[in-house]
Amino acid sequence: MSHTEETVLIEIRRLTRRELRLWMREGWVRPMMSETGPRFDELDVARLRLLCDLCKDMALSPDAVQIVLNLMDQLHQARRDLRTVMGALNEQPDDVRNAIAATLRARRFGSRSDTHD
Repeated sequence: MSHTEETVLIEIRRLTRRELRLWMREGWVRPMMSETGPRFDELDVARLRLLCDLCKDMALSPDAVQIVLNLMDQLHQARRDLRTVMGALNEQPDDVRNAIAATLRARRFGSRSDTHD
């Protein structure tokens, strides 16, 4: 579902038009641009709600907000990458998957004992 600036402001009542436009200029939210103006998807709306929480409820500085957003974006990218790797692994023959699983178990348990020495 796509939202206009107006429908976003109606849906997120504590968001002002000024804040919305500022956050777009800052690049904190990047809606698609159409002939009629910005079009926000559900992820944009969720990010705007998060920005309201960070800026209004938590009173984070703009620099802190930028750091939080960057970390969240990195985390989401890492999750997408992990899903891609898992999909590729699931397509491999059983012997390959079992060998990889054994290697991961050995490294995980090996690193735990290394940290306690």
